[in-house]
Amino acid sequence: MPPILHSHAKNPISSKHLSQFTRGRIFGLHEAYMGSQQISHYLNIPPTTLRSTIAKGYQEGKENEGRARHPKTTKLQDKAMVEEALKNHHTTYFEIAKKVAHNVSSKTVKRRIAQKHLKKWVAQERVHLDEDLAQERLEWALAHRYWTREMWRRKAMWVDEVSVERGGGKRRK
Repeated sequence: MPPILHSHAKNPISSKHLSQFTRGRIFGLHEAYMGSQQISHYLNIPPTTLRSTIAKGYQEGKENEGRARHPKTTKLQDKAMVEEALKNHHTTYFEIAKKVAHNVSSKTVKRRIAQKHLKKWVAQERVHLDEDLAQERLEWALAHRYWTREMWRRKAMWVDEVSVERGGGKRRK
């Protein structure tokens, strides 16, 4: 029987270019106890391609066990880290690690929280706007209301934008 796949220059075919039919032939011949060298010669496929195709075929559907390190935290600890991060946004990764799993680094805590598509953040301190400050800002705005765009570019320097809430003054919890 002639080989199933040939290249024009009699070069062997790589595993990337094997058809499903050819892969099926490889497995059929291998299960019929035909030797790897015989299959390689018969189908004009390099022996390394043949061996890797057979190895991959027998690993399909099996879990890749033993490939990664064992996690330092349990699923319960991971859940507790996420809950702690959500409960108190001012807690640092280091504090969460000390509280939940003392044997892990803050990077591990950060990774576990990121795996749940969350990011830890610290709320920014907001300016408390009382009556005096509100009056000063109003006067400043009224004094500069007729400035042209060019005047703003030359004379004003904006350092940061911040939102300001009127009233309250204390953080809500």
